[in-house]
Amino acid sequence: AALELCGQHCDVYLMWPEVKDALAGRMKAVNQVAEKYDRTLDYGLRVHMIVRDTEKEAQEYAEYITSKLDDEYGRMIRERALDSTSLGVSHQAKNRELANEFGYIEPNLWTGVGRARSGCGAALVGSADQVLSKIEDYKKMGIRAFIFSGYPHIEEAEYFGKLVMPHLETCSLPHTYGRVPAATPLTPLAAGARR
Repeated sequence: AALELCGQHCDVYLMWPEVKDALAGRMKAVNQVAEKYDRTLDYGLRVHMIVRDTEKEAQEYAEYITSKLDDEYGRMIRERALDSTSLGVSHQAKNRELANEFGYIEPNLWTGVGRARSGCGAALVGSADQVLSKIEDYKKMGIRAFIFSGYPHIEEAEYFGKLVMPHLETCSLPHTYGRVPAATPLTPLAAGARR
């Protein structure tokens, strides 16, 4: 039912990190549904970032942020989340099961962040060149929209902003789609009256 709904109405199908073959399979399935409605969707990826000057530094930081995490406490955190039984979260749990002893399911894709949170449970971990290469691989697959984050948010945003962002071409999907409103919409999330 969710794929049908998305195929009919979504502009961007947002995914969480998985191995590239799984992402490609998901994109193909969504595309087949969208084609039934003469629609073409864009694809997005929500992924955490740990980027440093070197891969070793990034890996060390990844290990550091989970080094004191008790797995039982992490499980409790995941299970109390409202999305803990969703299909997407089950895919993230499967990623952790498939990961190697260091938590990687493919080069530079680390599942350790999912040990302590529900939802998006993986991060790109590496040097700027490695992270940019992974992003480029995703773009070649047809992924055009990205949501990046990290821990702690401000610190990781500074690393990403310094090491990766200057090398990324960006666009505004509303402009790309030709759907920029003539005026700011009056919604509670924009300029509407708050009650």
